[in-house]
Amino acid sequence: MSSTNKKSASPSLSETQVLEYLAQHPDFFQHHEEALDSLKIPHSTGAISLIEHQVTRLRTQKKQQDEQLKSLITAARANEQIISQVQHFTLEMIQTHSLEEIFVTCDETLRNHFKADYTGIKLIGDKEDHPNFIPKKSPFLKSFIQLFKNKRPLCGRITDKQRLIMFGENESKIKSAVLVPLQSTHNIGVVALGSTDESRFHPGMGILFLHYLGEIITASVNREST
Repeated sequence: MSSTNKKSASPSLSETQVLEYLAQHPDFFQHHEEALDSLKIPHSTGAISLIEHQVTRLRTQKKQQDEQLKSLITAARANEQIISQVQHFTLEMIQTHSLEEIFVTCDETLRNHFKADYTGIKLIGDKEDHPNFIPKKSPFLKSFIQLFKNKRPLCGRITDKQRLIMFGENESKIKSAVLVPLQSTHNIGVVALGSTDESRFHPGMGILFLHYLGEIITASVNREST
């Protein structure tokens, strides 16, 4: 068979090669605008031009960016409010002059400014018959061993025993709670915030500000204990 009868095979371009070429020549359609006339992209309502498709994508991206911005603004406002609450709590605690005032201030401020339906504070110490103290050798302290070991607030569901110790007669009303360990050079006690709403305190919530609360209360207790 002569070479004149041979058909030269035209190599076909793969989609990947086309995409790579267009990526390397982003101005291709500027020099070949006529290609846009016949270029169509499937759509649920029919065929739309490449330009219309690009406009749609840009609108979608803008909408997503707007939603992200709104989320960031909402989070920033929420954090600003929490910072203001922590500042108020700090000022209130600075003005306390006894452990009894600390107990009252913690209860009132945490309920009024941190949306807690119930609060509890237990200090480790041998003060008999005082509702805010747990004796050093009390078996109840075993319920908080892991809390002290982790050295960080616990959010969400707590054990029945922890709920009873921290909230007493109101323990059956608590559906979600926060336990904040009070620690310096040693374990000082525990502060609890409780809610009748099971979604109020949950494991996924931030604990930075709760940690700050623990440090503020710890400093106040140490001041009055010296």
